[in-house]
Amino acid sequence: MSQLSGARLRPDQRRAQILQAARRVLLADPHRELTVELVAAEAGVSPALLFHYFGSKKKFQYAVIEEAAAEVMLRTAPDPTLPPDEQLRSGIRAFVRAVLEAPQLYRATLLMSAAGDPEIRALHSELRQVFSRWVIDAVAQRGVEITPVVELACHGWQGYVEQTLLVWIDDPVVSPEALERLCEQSLDAILTTTSERAE
Repeated sequence: MSQLSGARLRPDQRRAQILQAARRVLLADPHRELTVELVAAEAGVSPALLFHYFGSKKKFQYAVIEEAAAEVMLRTAPDPTLPPDEQLRSGIRAFVRAVLEAPQLYRATLLMSAAGDPEIRALHSELRQVFSRWVIDAVAQRGVEITPVVELACHGWQGYVEQTLLVWIDDPVVSPEALERLCEQSLDAILTTTSERAE
């Protein structure tokens, strides 16, 4: 529990404290559902106070997802000091690891987006666009010509990765390391197919 829980904080500080508590709850048990009650207890505040700062459960969920999405984008940003192949591999591994640190949150993001929640859908779309653009740029640095087919394949690969992660979250039949390798190797396999069609 935060030492600042009983202190008088500005609204932005209190919101940040509650979001930090949500992060601790997720890290402590990644597969546990993130509830208002759990987070409020971790932050040392009442559920009513949490609602006071976020307005509703939906707005609280959005704030948590938004912060997690920003972290994923930061963690998967390419490292220009690495060779192109390693940039790509490290970015994919960072994405998979970020998802596995908060699998319930990732699943909620995809399900809420699929259900048509406009704010979550817009956030998910932004995350996908940033990640897809990064992957396409990294593929180009490997010397692959970015044709419309290759670009389409990269976008499709991201959908494959999302579905693979969702299935693994519900039934982790392989190790996280094997999951990372599968996501990496699947992109190479798809790109090989596009080059064969080009020939």
